[in-house]
Amino acid sequence: MADVPAPIARVCGKCGLGLLLETRVEALPEADDAFLVIDSSLTVQAMSASAELALGVREGHAVNRHVTELLIPADAEESTSVSLAVAITRAARGDDECSRVIVRPGNTFGVRLEARIATCGPPRAALLILK
Repeated sequence: MADVPAPIARVCGKCGLGLLLETRVEALPEADDAFLVIDSSLTVQAMSASAELALGVREGHAVNRHVTELLIPADAEESTSVSLAVAITRAARGDDECSRVIVRPGNTFGVRLEARIATCGPPRAALLILK
């Protein structure tokens, strides 16, 4: 397998927008996946257009907000191996393991989404993909 070259730019060469980040192949979101980029203080730094639709909030209103204003654990009583906050914190500090948790939009009941959380960067952050 050939080495993947480092990105030569920080934004998309086609549209001039966005931010190019790296992550593990297994963690890559698909083209229409809803995803968020969250830093180690659990603050949303970016989100996809699909995430805007899924969470009912525009990126401009989500950036610099705490992730728990947008997503919360779906089952407070469910015992999982790792909580949402812990999974994000571990990924944002660079842990190589991909975590999965069940969440729901903070303003919606009855909706359950699987969140896959992995490290991304630079700068190092957590990539949270909603399924």
